[in-house]
Amino acid sequence: MGRALWAVLEGVPDRREASGRRYPLPAILAITVAAMLAGRTSLAAIARWGRRLDREALRVLGIMRPRAPCHSTYHYVFRDLDVDALEAGLAAWVRGAGAAAELGDLSHVALDGKRLRGSRTAEGPGVHLLAAFCRSLRGVIGQLRVAPDANEITAALELLKGLPLEGTLVTGDAEFTQ
Repeated sequence: MGRALWAVLEGVPDRREASGRRYPLPAILAITVAAMLAGRTSLAAIARWGRRLDREALRVLGIMRPRAPCHSTYHYVFRDLDVDALEAGLAAWVRGAGAAAELGDLSHVALDGKRLRGSRTAEGPGVHLLAAFCRSLRGVIGQLRVAPDANEITAALELLKGLPLEGTLVTGDAEFTQ
């Protein structure tokens, strides 16, 4: 049986200064996950969604303040977030969370790379991620950032090394036919 999502969120290291920790990191991440599941996609929308939570919901999340974090709190938290630790924890959670995982049903994994919208800057082309999606688990089981001077094929080999793929069909788009 997989561990609870809360345990995954608690395992993400909190890089904030002790004096700046007004809200527990797992609570901020849990509010973010719930808000995104409710269709909120921007930090402002996530903050507004969290601000609508009542005091009891906040207390359950470990927030003893009368209100959820404001927009700027999310900005600073995500700016300094240990993304690798969060992704590794979430991927392990997806792999171990559902009935399909208990049965070991990783029969099909699809690889696909995407450039994150809005990540392009004057200094670079933007963040390019390669993800391994498992249809039976309905989630990403592995993901890594592709270096600007690398290609998806070499990144895919690195990504696949860390996944339990025995007996799994792995597919990709046309780029992987080389």
